[in-house]
Amino acid sequence: MIDFLIKFFYREKKVTNNKFSEHFTLKEVIKSETAVRKGIDNTPNDKVVSQLKAICQNIMDPIRKHYGKPIRVTSGYRCPTLNKSIGGSSRSQHCALNNDAAIDFEFYDMDMDLEEVFKWITEESKLPFDQCIAEFLPHGWIHISYKKIGENRQKITRAKKVNGKTTYEQLGFSKNKV
Repeated sequence: MIDFLIKFFYREKKVTNNKFSEHFTLKEVIKSETAVRKGIDNTPNDKVVSQLKAICQNIMDPIRKHYGKPIRVTSGYRCPTLNKSIGGSSRSQHCALNNDAAIDFEFYDMDMDLEEVFKWITEESKLPFDQCIAEFLPHGWIHISYKKIGENRQKITRAKKVNGKTTYEQLGFSKNKV
């Protein structure tokens, strides 16, 4: 049933599965089972599509190229209605409200060491990210954001559970600022 609804939503909105960067499609960075289940239209406008394309070309493609392994987007664009329905922050870069965009990801290869990927991104890569968060690693995912316009802060953060609550530890800023 979910596959039918996904196909229906995307066919009606004419969202194609064509690549808009070397390794990513618009469809995979806006896909949301929650949106489908709740009947929320998560189709971005042209400005947001441009921002999503920028994060894929400037951040996600270089990560994919460096590791040579396919990446699974676990959360990409969220329209404000979808973001609110999942309890996301009203300032979430997943909403792409301020010339920015965010993607949460992992690798299809479950043996990939996400701590090592996080370290490469934040200490070695020279990628122009705005924020990189190690979310509940080693078994979680990496959140990364990018501003198409404006300065990318290269802020490094770690999210973890402490007594059942999510806490964010600020680790500083990348020394490899571009």
